[in-house]
Parts: sequence; C-alpha cells; structure tokens
Amino acid sequence: MSTHPLTDEVLALVSQVRAAAVEDDEKGAAEALDGDVARVARSTAAVVVVGEKKRGKSSLINALIGRPGLLPVDADVATCVHVIVSHGPDGVTVVEGGGAAGREVPLDALAEYAALDPGARAPEHEDVSQVQVRVPAPLLAGGLELIDTPGVGGLVAGHAALTLATLDRADALVFVLDGSSEITASELAFLEKATERITTVAFVLTKIDLFPAWEEVRARNVELIARHAPRYAAAPWFGVSSRAAADAVAAEADGEPEEAAEERAASGIGPLSEHLAGLAEDADGLRLSNLLHQTSALAKRLSALQVRRALSLSLSPEFAASVKREKDALTALQSQNATWRQTLGERSARLEQRMRTELARRLEDLRKEVGDQIATGSGKVFDAVATDLPPRAQALWIELDTLLRRELTALGEALLADLEGVEVDLAGVVPDAPERLAQLPEAARGQGSTSFAEQGIMAAGLGMGLGHLVAMVVAPPIGILAGIGAVGFFSWRRWSKERGARSREDARRYLGEVATRLNNEIPPVVSQAVAGAREVLGRQITTALTEEKDRLTASLAEHEKNLAAEKSSLQRRKVEVDAGLKKRNELREAAEKLAARLPTTHRPHREESS
Repeated sequence: MSTHPLTDEVLALVSQVRAAAVEDDEKGAAEALDGDVARVARSTAAVVVVGEKKRGKSSLINALIGRPGLLPVDADVATCVHVIVSHGPDGVTVVEGGGAAGREVPLDALAEYAALDPGARAPEHEDVSQVQVRVPAPLLAGGLELIDTPGVGGLVAGHAALTLATLDRADALVFVLDGSSEITASELAFLEKATERITTVAFVLTKIDLFPAWEEVRARNVELIARHAPRYAAAPWFGVSSRAAADAVAAEADGEPEEAAEERAASGIGPLSEHLAGLAEDADGLRLSNLLHQTSALAKRLSALQVRRALSLSLSPEFAASVKREKDALTALQSQNATWRQTLGERSARLEQRMRTELARRLEDLRKEVGDQIATGSGKVFDAVATDLPPRAQALWIELDTLLRRELTALGEALLADLEGVEVDLAGVVPDAPERLAQLPEAARGQGSTSFAEQGIMAAGLGMGLGHLVAMVVAPPIGILAGIGAVGFFSWRRWSKERGARSREDARRYLGEVATRLNNEIPPVVSQAVAGAREVLGRQITTALTEEKDRLTASLAEHEKNLAAEKSSLQRRKVEVDAGLKKRNELREAAEKLAARLPTTHRPHREESS
C-alpha cells in the first residue's frame, strides 16, 4: 500500500464520494473509482509515452534505457500493440487475447510481436495485445515502467481509442512532439482527452539534431499550450536527440569516454531521465493526485445533478419558463438543420479551395527556390538537390497537414459555437500521408553523358595523332606529351562543362517529378479530409440538437410532474435534495483542498532543462 502521508485521508474521501455516486445512481462512475483506488497499491510508476506516428516515441524509449535498436523504430514499421518496458533480466513476455498471463519469447523476436509486417502492413500475430519487455536499465531500477503506445498517425484517428485505453494504467504522461513544427489542433484535442484522469504531463521535443530551430518551435508550443490548454502551461519541456544518445552508447563501447560524454550532453537525455526518475520516486503521490482529480470531477458532477433537482423541486415559475424557452429555441434550431448543412457545405467548399490555393503557392515557392539553387549550382548540384529536396517536400506536407487540421477545427468551432457543451471532435477525418507521398521518387541521373574516363580514352587517341604532328617540329617524345596534354586539358574542360549541364538537367527533372508527385497526391487528401469533416460535423450538429432537445423535454416533464405533486411531498424531497447538495459540495471542497495539499506535502518539483 502507498506510504504517502495523505493516503488515508484521500481514500476516506474517495469512499464517501463513491457512496454518494451510488446514491445518485452513478454506479459506473463509482466502479471507475474502484479501479483508481486499486492502482494506489502498485509499487511501480507507469509512464505512458504518446504522440503522433513517426515522432520518435520508440527511439526515445531506446535512448532513455540506453539500448539503441531495442524497440522497432523503422519508419515503415508502426508499433501496433502496447509495449511495456520494465526492469529485470533481458526477456520478453507476450500477452495474447487480452488475457492476464503470457508466454516467453526471445528478445530478438520483439519486432515480430510488437510491430506491423512492413510488407503486408498488418500484425504478424493478430492475437497479441501486449508485449512486456524487461531490461536491466538503471533508469528502470527505481520502479519506473515506460509504455510505448501504438503509432497512430493523427492522434485523434485510428488507434487513438486504443492509446487512450492504455492511459487507464498510467501514473504520468510523456507527450512526444518533434522539432519540425508546432503542436497541431488534433494533438491539443488528444492531450485534453488523454489527461482527463492524469495530472502529471511532461512534453518532449525529439530530433533536435535535425531541426536547428527547435527551440523556437518549443517557444511557440509553450505559447499555444498556455493559450489553448492553460492547465498544462507549467508542465516541463525537454529537447532530446535519440541519435546523439545512440552515438554516446557507441562511443562508450569503443572506449571513447570523452566523446561519449559530449554526445550524451548533446542528446538532452540526462535531464529527462532525472525528471522521470523523480516521478518514479513519487509514484504514490502521482497516483493519489490522479485519484483526487477523478474524485473531484465526480463530486462536481454530483453537485450539478443535485442543483438541477433542487431547481426542479423549487416550483419556481422562472425555472419552468427557462426550460420551456430552451426547448422552443432548440426545436426551432433543429428545424433549421437544412440551413446548417447548407452553411457547412459552403464553408467547407471554400476551405478546400483555400487549401488548394495554398498548395499551389507553396509548390511555386519550392520550384522557384530549388530552381534558383539549380541555376547557380556547380557540377554537383544534382547531388545537393537529391539530398535537400525530399526533406523539403516532406516539410511542405507537414505544414499543409498542420494547416488543414487547424482550419478544420476552426470550421467546426465556428459551426458549433451556438451549441453549448458540444465540442469539436473530428476523429480520423485527416488521413495519413499517402504511401506515394511518404516514398518520393528516387533521385536518378539521366543517361547519355560520357564519363571523364571515356573522354580520356578519346583524348589519348587524339593526343597521339596531334603529338606526331608536333613531333615533326620538336623532339618526338616532347611532341607526343605536349599533344596529349593539350587535348587532355581541353577535353577535361569540355567534360566538366557537360557534366555541369547534365547535373542541372537531372536536378530539374527530379524537381519536376517531386513537384508532380506532391501536386497529384495532396489534393485528394485535402478533399477526403474536408468531405469527412463535412459529414462528421453535420452528424454532430444533428445529434447534439436531438440529444439536447430530448434532455430538456425530459427535464420539463419532470418539472411538470413535480408541479402536480402535493406540496408537502415536494417539500420533503426538497429538504433531502438540499441536504444531498450540501454534502456533495462539501465533498468537492474537501477534494480540492486535499489536491492543493498534495504537491507541497510530498512532490518535489523538477523543472525542465535543455
């Protein structure tokens, strides 16, 4: 059982809130609290690592435990089950069919059970639900568990529900982004859902070695979090390079301690490891904080329920009139559903056109910038473009993807603004990047130009002939050498000029292929996303209106029933409801006071660095 000094107080309060929930017929919420209470007795600290696909979650875990390549990180392999990494001798336990027991497999078989087959893009073992990995890593020795979640590609799409389910066992959350671009609207939405029961979050920016401006990206992310999710404004941020961490391990193995220390410092893994180790030390405090968070939220909900009942029993004409006004307003609003849909159609069409215009503009900028690079480049410009263009193209897609998600969310918020309590949920409307966009055309040189060796052979023959002519005037050996040298020089100049022209021609052709691929593949993604958003938002509007109308109709019916009841009976019920409301408010206030005491009583705050 937890040794935290507030454990007994927290559990006593939870027991009271649970009893109140049962009284209010909220048995599901009461049972959910039971699960949180059971977690308080655990001896380990479970930290769940979440993030978009290809943000570097698995590489980050490998870097934290000092085992590069342990978890599958290939770009074409997406984790498809939960991988729990804990302390122990090397080993892997595979859990199948959602059961409690598992079977042992070799450590080198990890990828087979934890990843998609790169060819079939499907699990090799479909019945595997969980993979438990044990390694003797120092970071894990204090009871820390790192949980790698499925790669989700659009956090509110695909496996998002599976990832959220993983959080039921989490004590803290590590939210992984990378240094390429700012946090997206979908990531913010997922963060809000993910932390409904978790109070402790740390943000990690990966791949800082690939993105020199990562600190600017972090600063923008901190601003966005403060504006859109202020609850996490004080959460720590860490910048890390998993590659540098792997290089440190390799240098240490090669007996280069100074180089290993430099790489480790550049990786930023140290501050993050220290922070996570601190979370493990405070595991009981984390669990109590999460439990209080859930308990406080339930107490607030129970209080709101009692307020509604008290108003209904008050026989207040104002309350009856307000309920009827809301019902009439929603009935009228529902009759205008066709108008909503027309507005939705018009705005989504304009959004799609804006996205196509933005794509055209960005493609034109890309063509011009790379075209200028080709025009002024040397004979090696093709190599430079072949290296530089793919990441620039991928960056263009990422920027458009982020813009599209943001615009769709803004569209949804504008349309749902008049519907109180209805949140935008565009789960899955933005698909992953198409395979042909993820795998751009290979850069290949054209055919037809002669190599310098071929030019040399031709030059040698011509030089011998010219040398014989010169030898008639000067000494034969000197004449032959002079002839070969002269022709060789002019041949080299000709080859060099031809090589530069060919390199620029190949570079222009490659630029055209990549631009064509982007222009062909991105518009269908945009169209699919906008059409999906249009359908989802239309369904949300209709459902929200119907549910709210039904709810208020039932409320009005209950109120009319109360009006028809005897006043003495109503008074007795009102006294009971008022007492229940007072009790639930007291429970809510007690939960808030306990939560305020918890951090200062036990939890050491470790601020971020790097």
